[in-house]
Amino acid sequence: MKRSGLLFLLAALAAVTVSGEEVTLPAVASIVGGAPFFSDVRVFNTSYAASLSVTATYRCFLGPCPAAAPTSTFTLAPRQSRSFNDMVATTFSAPNTAGGVEFEFSGGDDQLVVTSRLYSTAPTPTVGMFIPGLSNGSAHQRTILTSIRNGGSGQGFRTNVGVFNPGDSSANVTFTLQNETGASFGAGVFRTVPPHSGVQVNGIFGAANVSGTATSNASIAVASDVEVFSYASVIDNATTDPIFVVGAEDQTPTGSGNGNGGGGGAQTRTVTVPAGVISWLDDQSQSSTTTIHVGDTVKWTWSGASHGVASGTCTGGGGGGGYYGYGDDGSCTYDNKFSSGVHSGPYEFSFTFTQAGSYPYYCMVHEQMMRGKVEVESP
Repeated sequence: MKRSGLLFLLAALAAVTVSGEEVTLPAVASIVGGAPFFSDVRVFNTSYAASLSVTATYRCFLGPCPAAAPTSTFTLAPRQSRSFNDMVATTFSAPNTAGGVEFEFSGGDDQLVVTSRLYSTAPTPTVGMFIPGLSNGSAHQRTILTSIRNGGSGQGFRTNVGVFNPGDSSANVTFTLQNETGASFGAGVFRTVPPHSGVQVNGIFGAANVSGTATSNASIAVASDVEVFSYASVIDNATTDPIFVVGAEDQTPTGSGNGNGGGGGAQTRTVTVPAGVISWLDDQSQSSTTTIHVGDTVKWTWSGASHGVASGTCTGGGGGGGYYGYGDDGSCTYDNKFSSGVHSGPYEFSFTFTQAGSYPYYCMVHEQMMRGKVEVESP
């Protein structure tokens, strides 16, 4: 089963006892066709004395999703286990879709356990990958995904990543690849995730423009402006054995600040494109140079015309000085650190800087005419 389709690939068991009154199953699917995937879900009431009322809501975000989120309400007797085979299709009547399931329950902490098995039936049936239900305490703004692998130009491993947003406001999420020393590499991958929904990035190394990198010990830093569940699916192309990785809470770099001498937690700086001007403008410095600390995030935003942020250097004039006129000659060379791709406005792209240094960048549309620079200082 050597295919790079849905993150909803295969899978491994991890029964998780949840706390609080809501549990989220971040990835479920019922997909038929050339690469079929299905989710069998199990729920369990840990109480010896009290029944448990549960409402399951399907949050579809891939495929022909229902217009309204379907729900199913059921009761679990003390110590009762209940099965929902191919839950997406049979319980929620939403075949050929994928998403997540939110379970709300009227019980005490640790009273509901949710597990699932995501498996394939063709071309060869698989044991699959068991995905756990996650308590609200597993959602964080900063998480780290470890045991990340990629086969490079050979078969090897491949990795898909995703997040589920359990909140009521949209999440702006950036995935940053890191090597074994903690240094970032590849382009930052940015996604906006609607409330109570999810997103997945298949082949994260390809999305970060480093598909040829071979590694068995990478990690992915996930930074969001709201709390989200993050996860990765690491698949061995040779054996089809999968690993499901749940994002662990990551720390904010000690001493990171706002780039102007301030301390405190990590900061986000905004760089905009003024109306009618071919230039990047930092909201604080009022120039195209942004000075921050390790662990801080820069958010580029524009409306109207198409732009794109890419790290790298350009010939013809200096960088980080503000407006660059149409008279500049030369070209720009991408250095594989971060890239938004080209998008028409309104659009936002964020990247978290984990290493000190100087990071020149340019617009992928206007190149040397529209350059900037991020100076990252040590805490």
